Amino acid sequence: MVRYNFPEYEIELEISEDVYFPAEDTFFLINSLTIPNNCELIFEVGGGSGIISIVLAKKYPELRFIVCEISYDAAKLISSNCRLNEVNKQIDVVCMDKIDALKEVSPDVIIWNPPYLPAEEENEIFPKLDKLALFGGKEGYEEVYQLITYLKDKNFKTSFFTIFSSLAWDTSKLDNNISFEILNTTKFFFEKLYLVRFDFSDNNVKK
Repeated sequence: MVRYNFPEYEIELEISEDVYFPAEDTFFLINSLTIPNNCELIFEVGGGSGIISIVLAKKYPELRFIVCEISYDAAKLISSNCRLNEVNKQIDVVCMDKIDALKEVSPDVIIWNPPYLPAEEENEIFPKLDKLALFGGKEGYEEVYQLITYLKDKNFKTSFFTIFSSLAWDTSKLDNNISFEILNTTKFFFEKLYLVRFDFSDNNVKK
């Protein structure tokens, strides 16, 4: 376990080898994201080190956060980092599957920096952690599309912010009735990243 300083955000994080280290995509999401004025509860999927919700909690001290992380070790680390940065009263951490967690809450905003690269045979050379953090399915977007479909089918009334890669994003596979907006783009080496907001505000109230 090593403690790192992130002076741009005025935070410190303890990060272990088995947790995704904040990278360019993380900072792109944090720096590009603006939370809607009417928001009270933010739900983050796959918190990793906890950096996204911790930075946002410091920026928006009036908001509540739930961070859903399926890895027990990562969930413990996020809780520890929340205490380290004195935002533990704002942020609740749950260790469970994202869909199961969403059955219990109605967040105003959902945030996910997902695994978004297409899985190929070559990814067998990557350690398990890197696979989970980087590869989002055969085409790269399946996990995110699964969540989008769930939010639509269950009539969530929320805004969903996520990242797609130019290497793996096929809008033709989306339901035509789902509204989305590209909020920002950036280029890293061989790919472009897109911060995308999916608007479910026209959904009926969740059953």
